[in-house]
Amino acid sequence: MTTTTRPILLIHGGAGRAANPDRAAEIHAAVQRIVAEAWPALRAGGALEAVVEAVRRLEDDPRFNAGTGSKLQRDGAARLSASLMDGARERFSGVVNVEGLLNPIALCRGLLEDADRVLMGEGALARARELGLREGDVRTERALAAWRAAAEGQTGTVGAVAVDADGRLAAATSTGGRGFERVGRVSDSCTIAGNYATAAAAVSCTGVGEHIVDGGLAARLVGAVEAGRGLEQAADALIARMNTRGWEAGFIAVDRAGGFVARRTTEAMTWCARTDDGVFGSWSEDERG
Repeated sequence: MTTTTRPILLIHGGAGRAANPDRAAEIHAAVQRIVAEAWPALRAGGALEAVVEAVRRLEDDPRFNAGTGSKLQRDGAARLSASLMDGARERFSGVVNVEGLLNPIALCRGLLEDADRVLMGEGALARARELGLREGDVRTERALAAWRAAAEGQTGTVGAVAVDADGRLAAATSTGGRGFERVGRVSDSCTIAGNYATAAAAVSCTGVGEHIVDGGLAARLVGAVEAGRGLEQAADALIARMNTRGWEAGFIAVDRAGGFVARRTTEAMTWCARTDDGVFGSWSEDERG
């Protein structure tokens, strides 16, 4: 049945330390552009296709730590993780530490219809090849330079959440990891701690992955909304808990009615929302919709 939901597409480009003003302006411009480019997919294909399109475009932009330009692990390799969740079906797919794939979110979209919906490493790459997805080296000179300096760098996972006019919700998250981490480390981005959606709400997290997993942040926030809390009230309670625990992370979330929040305990988080009413972003003072 059609509802009176306000359609919204909300994306983030990562949380962590604040960038210098020039780079911050560049990143803000990029998320504004990407949310505008992905917006037609919300109208044409609904929430699920919109979050996939938004994250695919974020993965293709080397400014962000996902897909091309991802950070490198301790051995100099880029191993990417991502996940996708269709809130209407409560169906999750994920890829873990895959190498040589340009768009892990595209593989998540393919896996969403498979029996085996969470794959890692060579198994994930083999399925990507069966699906005919783009392969390539996602390492950039910037990422290689950071690796040579043995630098972890800023946290920069990307993600998108959306609700369409029929009230269907979806969430997608993709990352290149922390940077210079131990080979074999698994990010929160391919778990329900970092990416979760049901018919009530959709959440994508970014920040320190271990903190996000410790708090089960995405699933915890969705669970609070399902239990009857309003989205803003649930977000307030979660941020309070994060501050008490010292968890450094941020999240974006939408609910079935088209309300949204973008919150963080980190120094900065880049985000942008698009609705029929206009564009809202992290360069403004208002972090609620």
